[in-house]
Amino acid sequence: MLRHALKLVWNRRRSNRLVVVEIAAAFVVTFVLAAVSVNLWANYRRPLGFDYENVWSVAVNNTRAGSTSGLVEQPSYSATQTEVLRALRALPRTAAVEPLMVTPFINSHWQQSFAGDDNRQTLSMTNRSTAEALQAIGVTLAEGRWFGAEDEGQDYRAVLVNRAFVREAFGPDADAIGRRIDRVDPDIPVERMPEAQRRALLREVRIVGVIDDFRQWGEFADESTYVISRQEPGDERGTSFNLLLKVAPGTGASFEEQVAATIESVAPGWVASITPWRQLRETRHATTLLPVKVAATVSAFFLALVVMGLIGVLWQDVVRRTQEIGLRRALGARGGAVRRQIQLEILAVGALGILIGAVVAIQFPLLELVTRIDWASAIPGMALAAALILVLVLLGALYPSWLAARQEPADALRYE
Repeated sequence: MLRHALKLVWNRRRSNRLVVVEIAAAFVVTFVLAAVSVNLWANYRRPLGFDYENVWSVAVNNTRAGSTSGLVEQPSYSATQTEVLRALRALPRTAAVEPLMVTPFINSHWQQSFAGDDNRQTLSMTNRSTAEALQAIGVTLAEGRWFGAEDEGQDYRAVLVNRAFVREAFGPDADAIGRRIDRVDPDIPVERMPEAQRRALLREVRIVGVIDDFRQWGEFADESTYVISRQEPGDERGTSFNLLLKVAPGTGASFEEQVAATIESVAPGWVASITPWRQLRETRHATTLLPVKVAATVSAFFLALVVMGLIGVLWQDVVRRTQEIGLRRALGARGGAVRRQIQLEILAVGALGILIGAVVAIQFPLLELVTRIDWASAIPGMALAAALILVLVLLGALYPSWLAARQEPADALRYE
């Protein structure tokens, strides 16, 4: 029966051409959505690298200071930060409060290029904090040590890197502990910078530990290299600084007002914006998933139109083949055999459309047309898309094949 169905499909290749193109287009659309979903799901299942429960972001801004930028030496507010930290640590619901330059889950980020011993450059996301902050949010140290008193006053800046950075900068299974990485930024005119900034930029950066990961942009983000440098006195310059505040479980929103009031009392002219990390995470997830939801809605309407068009084309095909179907019934073919033949024919057409669509879809990982579609997500994405398209094609064939199977031989042979 399969050979007969393929022969009929080939004989009607011109009439099936439009159906094949529609199925191929539907496969490509479904593949993109499935591959992106597979990528997001695979990322979501990976460890985040830190805890976000009972952790708040405290952004402290100076409302009285003017803005300074460019190569101008900015004033240090380390003393103000120290006073704020001391006051917040005295509050009864505070479990830990530490500086953290870039808060997770927000759009803001800091990137730098680093060069190792072989001068191979690695672009990495970076952050700055303390060992106490990282331990408070459950960051896992895989190798080496945390920042410590031994790094105080040294001619190097101690940093922690994640496993992805080690793989990209030094190779798989490399020992990164104690290795030097230099900051590289050819666009910065070092000779025109203030002396303090120039020394900081040219200072040696030394890896003292390796962490599992720190996925700053949340569970749906792709794996990226990450470097966390040690917070040192005088680092905070400008008109704002960020703190990580871990509170006791069950702490309510009323504590936010107490935190804000405490900051304003010890640092007049400074105001605090307080947001729980859980809220930032939910916002980040909603932003990430919004394009996927929109694409899924549009794709659902498109696939529904394809199925309805397929039903119409098959119904017309059944009407044109009334005499052929009646002759088969007169020769003894049962209704079930006729129904299976119609379904097998359309499945063959669907398989041809999927094959053409796969040729187009394979270009996405080859040419890196969509950043979230790589080989790890493309293969299962193709399998999911092919299965869904075949199911929809089969559903579209059910009613026309049922009509064909109900035809009586005598009625079909009298059809003109």
